[in-house]
Amino acid sequence: MQHFDEDDIKWLAELLEAEGLDEIEVEEHDESVVVSARPLAPPPAQSNPEHAALPASPPQPAVPQDVIPVPAPMTGVFYRAPSPSSPPCVEVGDAVERGDILGLIEAMKMFNEVTAPVSGTIVQVLVYDQQEIEADQPLMLIKLTSE
Repeated sequence: MQHFDEDDIKWLAELLEAEGLDEIEVEEHDESVVVSARPLAPPPAQSNPEHAALPASPPQPAVPQDVIPVPAPMTGVFYRAPSPSSPPCVEVGDAVERGDILGLIEAMKMFNEVTAPVSGTIVQVLVYDQQEIEADQPLMLIKLTSE
């Protein structure tokens, strides 16, 4: 039985970077190894001193009846702005109309718009910029516009 050693993993990581891939999986007999350019899970807060005071996600509050959560349509990385030099698409307190762009999710090297499901006011942003998110995870809360 052959085991993947540290040199094998380093070689795969170099290949991953050289080819611009997100992930490589190698199977040999009854063993397999996956080398990924992105962590499978966010690192613990204490491993990154810059964000040590930040929890993995902002706390998720109880939602009143007139407040609608905006669920993530897919798994990926959430971006609040279309580019690093642009302001966020929306801020807390902004009025939005149904269909307005609230942010972007990068999935499989494609950017997908997250749009407002209802008209109202952004009352809370529940995820951080560039946070890995899961499908159906609440991203923001919108207070319905009273008519």
